[in-house]
Amino acid sequence: MKPSRGKPRRPSTAPSKTRKAETAPLDLRLGRFFLWLVLLVPPFLLTAVAKESFRQPKLLASEWLALASLVCLAWTLRRVDEVRLADLWRLPAIRIVLPVLLVATAGLATTRHPLQTREALIDLWIGAAALVGWSAAEVRPERLLRGLLWPAAALGLLGILQFHGLWQPLEFFGLTSSSRLAVTSLAGNPGDLGAYLVLPSLIGQAWLHRRLQDGEPWSRPAVWGTAAALAVSIYALLISQTLAAIAALLVGSVLLWGSLLPRRRAATLLAGGIVAAALVIVAVPPLRQRVAEKVRAVSEHNLNWFLTGRLDGWRTAVWMMGQYPLTGVGHGAYVAEFVPAKLALMDRGVEFFPDPSLSVFSNAHNELLTAGAEWGVPGLIALAWGLWVLSRALRPREGGARAVAWSGAAALLVLVLVDFPFHLALVAYPALLFLSSLLRPAEDRA
Repeated sequence: MKPSRGKPRRPSTAPSKTRKAETAPLDLRLGRFFLWLVLLVPPFLLTAVAKESFRQPKLLASEWLALASLVCLAWTLRRVDEVRLADLWRLPAIRIVLPVLLVATAGLATTRHPLQTREALIDLWIGAAALVGWSAAEVRPERLLRGLLWPAAALGLLGILQFHGLWQPLEFFGLTSSSRLAVTSLAGNPGDLGAYLVLPSLIGQAWLHRRLQDGEPWSRPAVWGTAAALAVSIYALLISQTLAAIAALLVGSVLLWGSLLPRRRAATLLAGGIVAAALVIVAVPPLRQRVAEKVRAVSEHNLNWFLTGRLDGWRTAVWMMGQYPLTGVGHGAYVAEFVPAKLALMDRGVEFFPDPSLSVFSNAHNELLTAGAEWGVPGLIALAWGLWVLSRALRPREGGARAVAWSGAAALLVLVLVDFPFHLALVAYPALLFLSSLLRPAEDRA
């Protein structure tokens, strides 16, 4: 044996990451590979010839890559001696998605729009399979979720360049470069961009805190790189002027730092964050103008203007629930029933938002109300059951894992109440991976 040169290395008690990757079975490595592609590829896809140049390519890529990951991960089941139905029902993800799938699929028998329902059910079943498969697989999602920060920073950087007029690679008819709707990045819509940046910004904050707590110096590229990517993502979220996403990030950040830090330090950090956000609002004229418009709407008691017309979607959803309380209009059929609902409400004297771009809603801009309109009361019961199962899965966590879990879940809840994150593949599939990490069996959590 040759004598070692230089300083002797301290033996490590932790398993080697390289050795672990080399000894992992091929099917598991392929499953992880496709999971990485789900997070890294769809955000950058667009095609001018698609019906929806941004959302449709992202949806197709996300679904096919998710199915590829599930096929590889399902192949790992050959190493399981026995799979019992009772064991499957113990999986929280199964208990969440099964009632939802039963109610939504049963709507095929009663809906007046079977074509829309069949197409939408395909997306629902693929998303449900991803949630169940990823939560049950031998995959640690924490590293994958941390990786979300890098595509988020890339999209955020492009949005920043567009906003400041430094580079506008996409030209849109009828929009000036200073318009809020021109801050598209590769998401295609500032609202989509803002919603997408919420979860990576929260996870990035938690990961930066963990690095510093572990004693890593700021001089390390991994630390200042994480901080820079986080700053880009948060600033891009602010200049998207998507108040729903800003509110979600604020709620999640308050919960995150309130759990990670002592009360005084958390209060100081929160105050500093509010001051920094206020300075950005004051320094950026379009954002300042948008906030001023919302303040004016509140002072005039104009709720629909404050909600940017969302009240129209909520009213029509409630009307649909009143007309079809037991069956709903059918999964994915909200858009087909919106105009009849709107006309019926207008006959009653209800005033709708005057913006012509919001003359038709594809969903209620509230996932719960959309579910109630499309699935009826049974769907709301199924959702309530799912939220209860999710809350039970969150309770056993402690420390940093608890902070990330509750802050991320709270941020998603804010988006669910005022937006449609699970109707956007760009937002939905990272959110499904995050939720799958929350629903993993306790013994499989990192």
